[in-house]
Amino acid sequence: MKMLRKTILHEFKSSLPRFISIAILLALGAFVLIGLKVTGSDMRQTGNDYFKEHKMADAQVTSPVGFNKDDKDYINHMKHVKKTEYSVYKDAVVSNSKKTMRLNEKTSKLSIFKAEEGRLPKKDNEIALSSQDKGKYKIGQYINLENSKGKKEIDGLKNHKYKIVGFVTSSDFMQKHDLGMTNVGKGQIDTFAVLDKSGFSDTTPNVAKIAYDNLKGASYSDKFEKQLQKDVDQNIPGLTKWADKRDSEIKDDKKAQIKDGREKLEKQKSSVDSKEQSLNQSKEQLDGNKAQLDQAKQQVADAKKQVDQLPAGAQKDQMAQQQQAQQKQVDEQAKEFKSKQDEWQKNADDLKDAKEKIASKESELDSQEQKIQSMGDLEYQLQSRSDYNQGYNQFGESAKRIDVLSNTFPIIFFAVAILVTFTTMSRMAEEKRTTMGVLRALGYTKFDAMRLFLIYGTSAALLGTALGSFFGTGLLPRRIYQAYAANLAVPPIQTPPSWLWIIISLIFALLCTVVPAVYIAWQSLKENPKYLLVAKPPKAGSKVLLERIPFIWNKLSFNYKVTVRNLFRYKMRMFMTIFGILGCTALLITGFGMKDSLNGIIDNQYKKIIHYDIIGVYNPDASQKEKNDYEKAVNDIKGVKQKDNVYFESVTAKPKGVINNQQITMMVPEHKNTFNDFVTLRNPDNGHKMKLKDDGVAITQKLAKLGHYKVGDHMDIRDKAGRKHKVRIAQITQMYAGHNVIMDSSYYQKAFHKKVKYNGKIINLKDRSNKNIDKVSRDLNSQDAAMTAVQSNQAKTAINTILDGLDNIVFIIVLASSALSFVVLFTLTNINVSERTRELATLRVLGFYKRETVMYIYRETIILTIIGILVGFIGGYYLHQFIMSTLPPNNAMADMTLYWTNFAISTGLTLLFSFIVMLIMARKISKIDMLGALNSVD
Repeated sequence: MKMLRKTILHEFKSSLPRFISIAILLALGAFVLIGLKVTGSDMRQTGNDYFKEHKMADAQVTSPVGFNKDDKDYINHMKHVKKTEYSVYKDAVVSNSKKTMRLNEKTSKLSIFKAEEGRLPKKDNEIALSSQDKGKYKIGQYINLENSKGKKEIDGLKNHKYKIVGFVTSSDFMQKHDLGMTNVGKGQIDTFAVLDKSGFSDTTPNVAKIAYDNLKGASYSDKFEKQLQKDVDQNIPGLTKWADKRDSEIKDDKKAQIKDGREKLEKQKSSVDSKEQSLNQSKEQLDGNKAQLDQAKQQVADAKKQVDQLPAGAQKDQMAQQQQAQQKQVDEQAKEFKSKQDEWQKNADDLKDAKEKIASKESELDSQEQKIQSMGDLEYQLQSRSDYNQGYNQFGESAKRIDVLSNTFPIIFFAVAILVTFTTMSRMAEEKRTTMGVLRALGYTKFDAMRLFLIYGTSAALLGTALGSFFGTGLLPRRIYQAYAANLAVPPIQTPPSWLWIIISLIFALLCTVVPAVYIAWQSLKENPKYLLVAKPPKAGSKVLLERIPFIWNKLSFNYKVTVRNLFRYKMRMFMTIFGILGCTALLITGFGMKDSLNGIIDNQYKKIIHYDIIGVYNPDASQKEKNDYEKAVNDIKGVKQKDNVYFESVTAKPKGVINNQQITMMVPEHKNTFNDFVTLRNPDNGHKMKLKDDGVAITQKLAKLGHYKVGDHMDIRDKAGRKHKVRIAQITQMYAGHNVIMDSSYYQKAFHKKVKYNGKIINLKDRSNKNIDKVSRDLNSQDAAMTAVQSNQAKTAINTILDGLDNIVFIIVLASSALSFVVLFTLTNINVSERTRELATLRVLGFYKRETVMYIYRETIILTIIGILVGFIGGYYLHQFIMSTLPPNNAMADMTLYWTNFAISTGLTLLFSFIVMLIMARKISKIDMLGALNSVD
């Protein structure tokens, strides 16, 4: 047994490069297989634990008017509703920073907020901020808020200054950016915070969180998501009818109030008319009294003149006394008259005030009546967590995209690794034919002779699987998670060992190392040991096809004739080399192509298709004055390049085969002939521009692909209130990010059975900087009629964040592919050199120079490498097309173009690796012991 152990140990030492290359090949295969296979499930498990910890709601209902007792009773008794919790939220602007913040009421049963640092608020002047704001604020600091107009009075809040008591996480706010739309600030929610209920002056709840009682399975599982969407869809029609009923009640109540107000007004008018008539009569009496008073005053004045003309004496004194008595009487009458006159004036002023109040009240009632007539339908919006929580949806989509990658890349990696390893171990078994003969001749059993291959292959399999499992379980999932979670506020990924995939990787490794070697060795051991000690006779030579074409064959030099013969002599090695280079080149092309395709989303979307900067959305049911003020604000914007009226609404659709609703932006431009100045409609087949048609809608390419829609088909879209509308597809247009449905006003009226009521201004700005766009958005949102301001660069920012993270994944794929390419070239070239040692030694003895001897081998390697690269171009193209058609999320589409740089860089890397391998092997060839190699095995 000592001899056997020495033989096994010597084999490890003498073929260490081969052993290491086999282990690296298997490690790369296990690394990619395990890493990609476990990442999606690890992400989902991490998410599930996070959602359970925060008691995430399954769905929510929102109301623009809040919920009363009847609303709550109805929602609590909807189908399969197990638990509900009602809360209120308000939006405000953070002073100085101009960031928009959503302030949420603290909850305790569903979608709770967890304090990551500090505590939750307990007083009306305390606040807990998002954990994303940790670096900007500290516990104990104060934060000041204001409304859109920069004032401290914030609708619905008791205070404007709050003390920070903690930092929280929330499963409802998983995104770091773009937390939703609002009519405050620039129209986009930047961050969130939590207040105690006592911090709100208006505590009427406007959101209801819901948990269902029939959901099974984990979040993101098909079973869970399908049942959740089914529950929501079942409840939407009933909720829509309830909203209509509530809408009628509200309108009827308002009409009744107006009617009651008018009746009271009529009574007040009647009272005022009566008072006015009485006042007029009093006026006539006052005028008569004034005439009498004036006459009495004149008489007193005349009497005084007579007294003044009399000589002094008793008569004058007597008449003077009479005149004074008359004067006193007149003064009393004048005083009485003045009092009545003041009283009349007061009554006249009161009457005037009463008339003005009546006129004001009448105007107010007219305004309310007009508002009721122009009021839209009340909408209660019921959404599943996938619809209202874009972070939840994005997280699940990311995990699915990893699953897509795990079904393609590992197969190619492992296929190449297995094929090359299989070939290597098979050649090793044939190479050690003599060693097995010696061992058998020395009395060792067949099993003992095979132990060399069992130990060698098992050791390589175990080492490769261990290395691949270690990095595949920890490194790769974390790097991928960091890339996909770059835009999400989520906890670190949990990466427990996946024993299933580790065992599968080990089984594959053992199958391609131990099985072929043992099989070939067993076939050899069936022969008599004396035959094993003699080398196998070479195969009989045969002509190659090229030899039968003298025109070509005769013009080839000796070296190239030998090269051609050797290529076809070792057909298996030729196909292995071509296939190995093909797979590696295809992976490299796909890796570099993925990067360009994903980056192409931004270039194609925002340079060739989307040209508008802002869509200012306002309330079409606002008062005429408020709408006029909004129009004036739009006209006052400096640097407007172009603008138009548009109807803007967020709708949903559920294409066949898709579990969750797809969020769609619906737009109806007022002037369809100029709409291409804001959004270019482009034919996906030929890239030509299209004009909006009037016999149907234009839908985006990815939406058409999801639903397998074609021009002429019909699709159902659901508005915010949950009502379904069937539309005909007249056009399909290119769009790389987001779903859109676009139609003209005439078709809108046909599909929705009402005239379009424009509610937005689509604007192109000359200054397209983020700073200017934010400023314009804030100016628009400061208007009373404003609902929100949609910026085209909002999605651009989020996409850029994701793309930056995806660069890490692309880097890992390219790095692994490069490593695989190098190891494959090294292993196959090493096999080629090892098997042909005697042949190379013969050449050296015959007088070939070292360079000629090296090129004797490398000429074949170069030709096979070039063939493998060229065939790899085709494989890389189709692999890239498949990956990029399935990798993007449901609401995005990648640029499928492969650029010449993708092929050039991949070719350059493969040739570089080939050159490096040649340099390494050149040293090995130059060190061949010619005497030992030519020594007969006999």
